[in-house]
Amino acid sequence: MKEASNRPGRKPTREVLPVTRTLDRGLSVLQILAKAPGLSLSELSRELDLSPSTVSRLLATLSERGFVAQENGTFKIGLGAFEVGLAFSKHMRIDQVAGPIVQRLVHEIGDTVSLCILEGKEVIYVDQYEGRGTARTVMRIGSRQPLYCTAAGKVMLAWLWEERVRDLLGDGALTRYTEHTLTTTDQVLHELENVRKRGYATDLQELENGVCCVAAPIRGRSGEVIGAISASAIELRMTSDRIAFLGPELAQVANDISHRLGWRSPDQGNRGHSKFNDIFSD
Repeated sequence: MKEASNRPGRKPTREVLPVTRTLDRGLSVLQILAKAPGLSLSELSRELDLSPSTVSRLLATLSERGFVAQENGTFKIGLGAFEVGLAFSKHMRIDQVAGPIVQRLVHEIGDTVSLCILEGKEVIYVDQYEGRGTARTVMRIGSRQPLYCTAAGKVMLAWLWEERVRDLLGDGALTRYTEHTLTTTDQVLHELENVRKRGYATDLQELENGVCCVAAPIRGRSGEVIGAISASAIELRMTSDRIAFLGPELAQVANDISHRLGWRSPDQGNRGHSKFNDIFSD
């Protein structure tokens, strides 16, 4: 016996319809939690116009697969849903759009340049282009690093609400990696103020002795920070003058990438001119 066809225009069979409805309801749960995290079972039931028992079964399945997480009696998007979104962001957007731009930037400045995104409570390096010379720095693609002691991580934190920053960094002292590492959340919050003022972040041997980094934010269509572009070099090369040069240039390049991703800054029509603008123009 042939299986029932599900071509467009054909009415679903009884066997197909319940599965489709359940999937649709599960996706509705995720869409609601994406817009309003921290809802209780009763709140979700009202939003979905479904009985608490039905919503409870949906949440149980989504939680088991990691798409929903429960915290203090409320529900929010889980790591599973984040990883699905991350796959799109990593493989379809930032690296594809930024790759050619970053290659040209590395050719011009000579330093190693990385593309990074936020994953959970860490920075993950999704692409990298090595600089010239024997003293270049290299970070393995896919490696994860803390947020508070990396330039890319500070960029991810700087435009978040303070409450969210504290949630990501957790309670208590932060792990000290070098004598330059910031070890309290208050110190990090103060540093993030400077990042917002400058438009770029620095890591001056805070994660690894002898290695310094400068990073700037890459924004998505709605203006949220979805990634960072980071240049790294050994301490002797990363002088204060070079940081003063790289910071604004990276910020401009990051803006160029952001615009190609769909972001439209308020002052886009009056942007300052970077010497890389002509290089990166279509």
